[in-house]
Amino acid sequence: MSMIERPSIFQSNKGRPRYRADFMSRMIPWNSLIPALIRHRTGAATAIACLLFAATMSKPCFADPGDPLARAQAFLQTLDDTSRAQASAPISAPDRVQWSYLPEPRTGLRLGDLDLDQRSAWSLFMTEALGRDGVARIDRIRATEPIEHRGGGVHTGPDEFRIRFFGLGTVENPPAWSWRIEGHHLSIHQTFIGEEVVCITPLFIGSVVREDVNGEPLGVEDRRAAAILDGLRGDSRRTAMDPRGLPGDLRTAMKAPGRWNLEGGLPLSKADAEARNHANAIVDDLLRLHPEAVAKPLRDAWRRTPSHDITFAWCGDTDRDGPHQWRLVSPVLVVEFSHSGRNVQHGHLVLRTPDGEFPSRALGAWRDTP
Repeated sequence: MSMIERPSIFQSNKGRPRYRADFMSRMIPWNSLIPALIRHRTGAATAIACLLFAATMSKPCFADPGDPLARAQAFLQTLDDTSRAQASAPISAPDRVQWSYLPEPRTGLRLGDLDLDQRSAWSLFMTEALGRDGVARIDRIRATEPIEHRGGGVHTGPDEFRIRFFGLGTVENPPAWSWRIEGHHLSIHQTFIGEEVVCITPLFIGSVVREDVNGEPLGVEDRRAAAILDGLRGDSRRTAMDPRGLPGDLRTAMKAPGRWNLEGGLPLSKADAEARNHANAIVDDLLRLHPEAVAKPLRDAWRRTPSHDITFAWCGDTDRDGPHQWRLVSPVLVVEFSHSGRNVQHGHLVLRTPDGEFPSRALGAWRDTP
């Protein structure tokens, strides 16, 4: 069995990935409904009855809340044929298994081309699929992108991200589907088989600025990694230091798992307990880009991994204010941070899984469907 065909740890997720915000606050146009009731001098009892009726009977085009598939289909329904063709592709499309965080041409519908109604539908889908914490961090990453023309028709900026769905548009209940939002410094994926999310990697965020108005966009994880290094002494610290020169980018980059060069490092079993706590927090911070139930299988697999099977390595300046790189490597996931081009203002952070990225069984689910 090939690496990508191995059963994913996400198969253990039997719960439907539903993350309900308050129904009434999302579905009722309070700003227009309440003034209308007051304007027509509607009695309090009647007003309350009207609101309750609206809460139970309102059926906008965005379908049942709590269902990422319904939200995705509703978003696609807001698009014209040309935009829908850009946003949607078969599950077998070659670009489903391709990803990049570089400023380069890519497939998908440009976020900046959405009108207000389409933006609203997209926002509802994103909140449903990723949760409010995930959306907030993605918005923060987007906001750090400078508006630039990179040549060859490539632009960067907060709206220069591409939306792409795979496996939607031909049947109402697809056996498998996936989606991504991607652009410079951002690549977020989810793959569904039936109602279950079976893969959420690669997960990449980056920033061309070390600090924004709220601090460091990548600082939470980087500070925790520095705390691991600061807690090491003597031989343990020397073992953790990667003797190779600081690379220009992530060692994993966009390479397939079999091409990663991540040897060396210090097993966390040879560090104090606080080092494992920091490592757990780094993984937890990144997995908050997805809702709790979606991230739980990968988080649980990480927590079950013994510390002697997790290594920590650091490369470059031991002062966090200088160019550096660090990584956590385990059999179930790898987290890696690097200053791109040794520029301390320019950071890349990725979470990869050695097994199961872009699962081929998503294709198998379609083949097995009568």
